[in-house]
Amino acid sequence: MTLIHAVRISLVCLFLAPITGSWAAPLPGEPTYLLPLNCSELLPDNSAFVSYFDSVGRGQVVADKALSQKIFRILALRQKLNDSPSLFDGANPVDVVIRRTLCYYRQQKDALQPVPYYDPKILSFLKENIGELEKKVEAVILECQYKVISKELLETRAKKNQAMVESVKKQAEKTADQVFDKIHQQALRKAKQQ
Repeated sequence: MTLIHAVRISLVCLFLAPITGSWAAPLPGEPTYLLPLNCSELLPDNSAFVSYFDSVGRGQVVADKALSQKIFRILALRQKLNDSPSLFDGANPVDVVIRRTLCYYRQQKDALQPVPYYDPKILSFLKENIGELEKKVEAVILECQYKVISKELLETRAKKNQAMVESVKKQAEKTADQVFDKIHQQALRKAKQQ
């Protein structure tokens, strides 16, 4: 098979994909060239949206290097969060922000049309909203970091307090023993007087 045949087959597959629905569930690591149609919150699979976002970044490397850099920076931040799963519970919050941004476009602008990664309308939308998206990504990462650091500080305080608790508890038990012995002696004297 020659290179030209391979390119033709790839292009045919690319344009037949929305008809056959083969882009609905990409395999992990597989690029998504069309914006997914399903934005239902009941189906929380964000991988197709992240793959599509990555495809937009790759597709704009030559035409709009600045947009590509911003997209790849967001994806790099996403990966850093992914590499520390202790920072979040459930889905990566950056994935959720990317999905919501793309779903906003899907629901407000082009609800049913196939939207390829190079579509001028989606590119315009992303250029206008990339700054807001970056802020949201930074905010969710800040929130994740804040939660982890707060938890660590609380655990450190609890450990410090535990040593103090043990010391105070030991002193209280010693005092309680003395008070109990004193009361026992009083009771013994009272019993002997009768």
